[in-house]
Amino acid sequence: MSWRPTNTAGVVALTAIAIIFPLFGGASTVTVMALGGLYAIVAIGLNLLVGYTGKISFGHNAFMAMGAYASGILTVRYEWSPLSAMIAAAASTGLVAFIMGAPILRVRGHYLAMITLAFSQVVIIVSTRWTEVTGGLTGIPGVPDFSVFGFSFDTKLKMYYLIWGIAIVLFLFSFRIVDSRFGRALRALGAHETAAGALGVDVVRCRIQIFVLSAVYAALAGSLYAHFLNYVNGTFFDLSVMIQLMAILVVGGIGTLWGPVVGAVLLIWVSQNLGAYAEYSQLIFGLLYGGALLFLPGGVVGEVAARLKR
Repeated sequence: MSWRPTNTAGVVALTAIAIIFPLFGGASTVTVMALGGLYAIVAIGLNLLVGYTGKISFGHNAFMAMGAYASGILTVRYEWSPLSAMIAAAASTGLVAFIMGAPILRVRGHYLAMITLAFSQVVIIVSTRWTEVTGGLTGIPGVPDFSVFGFSFDTKLKMYYLIWGIAIVLFLFSFRIVDSRFGRALRALGAHETAAGALGVDVVRCRIQIFVLSAVYAALAGSLYAHFLNYVNGTFFDLSVMIQLMAILVVGGIGTLWGPVVGAVLLIWVSQNLGAYAEYSQLIFGLLYGGALLFLPGGVVGEVAARLKR
């Protein structure tokens, strides 16, 4: 997918909507849409892995948790600056993803999905049981507001703008990736790995690189999440988060660059407005997931694009 004038117009429109949206919404609405931005960041990275290489990961909720805990521990207990803690969180999570992915991504099949699912469960269990490090079920309270060069994002509105600013930058970066030689290699992998390898694509290297990059996206979102709530708890990142992320991709459109953003805004809005039906959230997301697969196989973005072409 090359960069087109429609993409420029779309990004400009997205930026304008993100800027003016708080003017028409209350504090609770701003909080909901900030969470939508956080999920969009994770979904953008996950889409580069799932949508372009066909490899499925069920561990990105764990990478979010690692980013959140790293920022929480470093800022609260060791008094690191939030920016330094975020960088360290992203780097350490990327290293873990590399160590885990390097042997798994050398083989075909669904090993990545199974291992990442097990990994996510281990991370959540450890985070809620290892009291000395993670605070256990109590978590880590008192995470400071995010600040850069003396400027503090000390309100939910300021954090909203920070989150969506980073989301849009990473969104633009994903366009750059897909338009690059590396992006063409990813699309070749998704189409036919054997043929891609025969054409000179380093299959294993590309898989590992995009897996690590998607994990870094998740860690950045987790770090921002910790500073947004000023609190970290492992229960925030349980399996239901991964279900939401996959539903975001399916509803928005797997393999489309706009899909993760559209899906995140739609589904986070739905999840935060379930009201009396909140206890059935996983069932509702499951129905949305299945309904999208049956009736919108290309997702909202894919179906809209197809109709515009016709």
